[in-house]
Amino acid sequence: SFLTPSIKNLIPNPNILKDMNKTTNRILEAIKANEKIGIFGDYDVDGASSTALIGNYFKKINQNFEIYIPDRQSEGYGPSINSFQKLIEKKVSLIITVDCGTMSFDAINYANTKKIDVIVLDHHQSEIQLPNAYSIINPNRTDDDSKLNYLCAAGVCFMTLVSINSNLRNQNWFIKNN
Repeated sequence: SFLTPSIKNLIPNPNILKDMNKTTNRILEAIKANEKIGIFGDYDVDGASSTALIGNYFKKINQNFEIYIPDRQSEGYGPSINSFQKLIEKKVSLIITVDCGTMSFDAINYANTKKIDVIVLDHHQSEIQLPNAYSIINPNRTDDDSKLNYLCAAGVCFMTLVSINSNLRNQNWFIKNN
């Protein structure tokens, strides 16, 4: 392993992150049903990198998606009711927030009233109480025991994509959809 290292042998199992199975299953459901997925990214480097990771993966597998990154000056940080409404108007049925969302109670509650599931992929410190999202993967949740709290948001997104890709491969999705 020293002479021929591989990421497969060195990466931790993504399923040790709290809510990973639930998140993966919901995204797999969206992929199989060809639901339009909204990616809400933060405007900083970590958020833009996270958005690009997920967007490029979805593009590679021909998944229908829409990206929304708020304007730092006029919209501020994180999801808002207005920004989620803009994604919903574009007919998304699932919103994934990247590098934000852990404390976005109002926006997530709004999405819930519109029957839109929200998945949060974040790394920011959290409070004990979390918003009522479909799932929240954040190694800095107070109830996450993964010991992966050193991950940035792009790392959390990468781990999520590893889980999704592994499940799709195990279900022969790539063979059936080539």
